[in-house]
Amino acid sequence: MKNYPLLLQIGKRLSAMADRIADFSRKVEELPGKAPEILALLVYAAAHLGMAVVHEPFFDEAEAWQIARSVTLKTLFLETTHYEGHPPLWHLVLMPFAKAGAPYELSLALISLAFTGTAVFLILWYALFPRLVRLLLPFTYFFFYQYGVISRVYCVMTLAFVLAAMAYRQRNVRPDRYVATLILMCVTLAYGLVIAGGLALVWLWEIWREGRRKWDRRISWLAVLLAAAFGVVWMIMPRADTYATVSADAVTIENPFIVRLLYTFFVLPSDVALTDVYSEHMLLSRAYLMPSALFSGALIGMLIWGVLLYYGRKRGTALLLVLPYSLFAVFAAAVYVSIHHIGIGLLYFCFWCWVTAESGECAADRTELSADGNMAGAVRCAAVLLGTLAMGVSLYWTGAACKLDIDKNYAPGRHEAAFIKAHHLDEYRMMTSWLIAYDEEGDIRLTDINECNMAVNVAPYFEHNLFFNFNGGIDERNYVTHILLSEEETQRQYEKWRGEEPPQVLWMMPELSEVYGGTVTMRDYVPVWKEGVWQVWKAGANYYESDIHVRRELLEETGLQPLR
Repeated sequence: MKNYPLLLQIGKRLSAMADRIADFSRKVEELPGKAPEILALLVYAAAHLGMAVVHEPFFDEAEAWQIARSVTLKTLFLETTHYEGHPPLWHLVLMPFAKAGAPYELSLALISLAFTGTAVFLILWYALFPRLVRLLLPFTYFFFYQYGVISRVYCVMTLAFVLAAMAYRQRNVRPDRYVATLILMCVTLAYGLVIAGGLALVWLWEIWREGRRKWDRRISWLAVLLAAAFGVVWMIMPRADTYATVSADAVTIENPFIVRLLYTFFVLPSDVALTDVYSEHMLLSRAYLMPSALFSGALIGMLIWGVLLYYGRKRGTALLLVLPYSLFAVFAAAVYVSIHHIGIGLLYFCFWCWVTAESGECAADRTELSADGNMAGAVRCAAVLLGTLAMGVSLYWTGAACKLDIDKNYAPGRHEAAFIKAHHLDEYRMMTSWLIAYDEEGDIRLTDINECNMAVNVAPYFEHNLFFNFNGGIDERNYVTHILLSEEETQRQYEKWRGEEPPQVLWMMPELSEVYGGTVTMRDYVPVWKEGVWQVWKAGANYYESDIHVRRELLEETGLQPLR
């Protein structure tokens, strides 16, 4: 027990620090009127629109826009969703704007702001968080940047969780409102479907525990939710030739299921708040997870779980915390998760904290912070310090990400499209790169000529499909279909391209040798454009380059100079 005095002294210092933070929070709480909330909302909207001016939309944003712009409703519901793996809601939201020819980047920014701005307003005015938390939460990394500035369906999911939290308390009185919010979750993403299912199971268990064995209207509304869920499952069920499912067998899995499950259960709560264990822009199954970082993240995650479970047990919401999140964690580990999906865990924790705060006072709330060994005081001290640290780290991530986005090019598309238009390269025969995956021996493991992700980045800036090899060059397929062709179909396309005029302009560096053998090579082209791209994640970024090449004999005609 030699270290006991030292530990006691550390405990007292931490407790004093937590007391000071709590005192400051109380002072913010006492500010009169709604001026802080109004200011926070205005600053949020202004910052969101300001970042939209500098942010270059990347593939995910462009792909959704191009689907909304190109497909019919029939194609969207009967084909596209089976290959995208997502319900059609986001495409339906974008469709009126995309088909009407509305400005691409401005439309994305305003639509995203409409959803996140509404969520922020509801948080500021109605969430039962401390006022300081309400004022700062909208500016944290996932709320502001990852699910706001980057315009994707996650802005709708953010609003869905906020609406669900608002409807939760009256779920037994107004089950229609609560079920409506769960259906909104279901039609955003497959993850929303899983979490909504977990919430429905918890609710069903509560109804069962009431001792009522008769059918009531809550069960009727749960049946409506179940029907909606089956409809979503039918829409997103992959086809036999869906790229994501077929390619899974051809991709080397670096992290086994048990490692992925360890991450989603224990490390993910730490990664959304404090750490950056998983930061590669690839699937979790193939991402490198440093063992020491994984272990440290798991320890922090278990500390977070300990605090949450303590309050969940006190407030009677432990099952609500564990069951839906467990379904999400298992689904993410077993099926699919990328780095931007981990923020869904944060959305769920915020939802749970909101409804837990509404569930009544517990003994821990009445206990003063102290270092006298009192469990309630110790947990509350840990909650205040962890929450403050997490808020500070996330706000730092937001600032760092915004600075990187301002200083660097987030994605190819905007500048490359301007270059193509300035030099009229869209009037020439253009080819874009496609996916060819190699094994460790250098042999081709998978070829997908429809997976032309780079082409989608520039597609929204033009009226027509620029590339003859991108889904046949037709405008109605000017997006990545995720339909994997057979080897025979791929070779037929190669044969067709060989029988036509060779490309005059190359966007990126397609594998010409696979198509033309040695008759057309990169030596026939010269680089005329090269630009670095920095795909931001938290306080860092992954770097890659985009480039444009033209045939040597076209230099004089286009007025371009080769890059040194």
